[in-house]
Amino acid sequence: MKISFINIIVIIIIIINLQISTIQCVKYPITNIEKKNDQLIKRGDNKMIFAVTCVSNDTIYCGKIIKSFNTIGTLLSSVILFKEPLLVNVTVEQDCMLGEIDCVEDINLIGNARPGSMVLLADEKGVERYYQQPLAKQFYTNLPEYDDVDIKVRFPIRSNYWFQGDPLPIYNSTQNLDFLQLALREIVRALGFHSSWGTWFKDQTIIVPRPLCDDGNGECSIKGRKVHKKWIGFREYIFDKYLMNLYTGEMLTDKTRDLNKFFETKNIKGRIRNLEKEFKTSTQYNIAKEMYELSTTNSTIGFFSWNDIDYKDILVLLTNISPFNDDVNLKFVDDILYYNTSDFLMRYRLPFGEILQNEIINGGNYDNSTNSTDSILYGSIGPKLMRVFETIGYSTIDKPIADYKPTIPPPLPPFTESNSLGNSLYSLSSITFYQICLLLITVVYEIYLLKL
Repeated sequence: MKISFINIIVIIIIIINLQISTIQCVKYPITNIEKKNDQLIKRGDNKMIFAVTCVSNDTIYCGKIIKSFNTIGTLLSSVILFKEPLLVNVTVEQDCMLGEIDCVEDINLIGNARPGSMVLLADEKGVERYYQQPLAKQFYTNLPEYDDVDIKVRFPIRSNYWFQGDPLPIYNSTQNLDFLQLALREIVRALGFHSSWGTWFKDQTIIVPRPLCDDGNGECSIKGRKVHKKWIGFREYIFDKYLMNLYTGEMLTDKTRDLNKFFETKNIKGRIRNLEKEFKTSTQYNIAKEMYELSTTNSTIGFFSWNDIDYKDILVLLTNISPFNDDVNLKFVDDILYYNTSDFLMRYRLPFGEILQNEIINGGNYDNSTNSTDSILYGSIGPKLMRVFETIGYSTIDKPIADYKPTIPPPLPPFTESNSLGNSLYSLSSITFYQICLLLITVVYEIYLLKL
């Protein structure tokens, strides 16, 4: 059977339509979902505005979700002196909102919060580090890198959340998880309790801070397919500036400085695999190996705050998970060390069946007040966590004046691709999918005419 030119055109159009559908599915996963019970929590005395979308017909359930975030806003605003109000976009929906059949609740799906953007700022020595947007806004009200939303929160609808006012849960029961404690922990991470050290390369036996690239228009996508870009260096998050090797007393930011010496003699362009290939042959590769071992060994790394004077003052981070988990290692405090202490909040393993009030009481930082809300406000944020906020740049009720203000680094200098092959590859990568399809149609049509 001969395939006519019309048949070929139809096939190509189908391919284009499939491509369009895929793009929309990835970028806008819930645009076709009806949003119910959309509510906006008004900013009363606190500086956090929560725009909450709860995709459920259960108005009581959604009301509890909204009340929990309102409490979190009041709580954090009572200890952090936010200079600028923060807009937090919250979405609470079912695990599978994309049309799966037999949707089953995933008990392992917890939810998360992340900053709207990450902004490069420089310290007093000119060293550039990434600041979470909520933190950057305390220094600069408006920057071009900012997203419309300061924090983006997403949680699944689960039947085992426990809310303030519910019957007390059974201790250690897998049927109850205090939603307030969980959501508070995740928002604290979005405020700046987060490390950049991770497995950014395919080689999962090394860790480095976040790689920085430039495509001629400023910072570019790390994993993007664009080949017209060059690699500038590794950049820490502000949290990383204060991490210490508890075995030696060395600050880990010194390791980042040593890693960046790799870029002093290298001019690496193209995708991240090119960077990895060159990096694996360098002397700095051994530093990344050493950091992997250190970050997967128990009680090796801690956060050294502005007024810590002894090792016992340092906040010890979670480093006993192996292999290294980008979402866990260095992103939480030691689970065992801070059990039943006033700095319980940032542990990785949440206590099912336990509620926030009891955690505060067991930690010994409970405000003996007749008002339970006051008890939550003054007991959830432990003294070491408070010093973390102060150290990375927030003003607090205990330390209302920040030590310094980071500066805006100069823009990246323009660069030109000297390699003609690189120019050709860049030109090819800039051709859109639709242009390729049009080119294909033209070629097929010319072949068709030749056969007539």
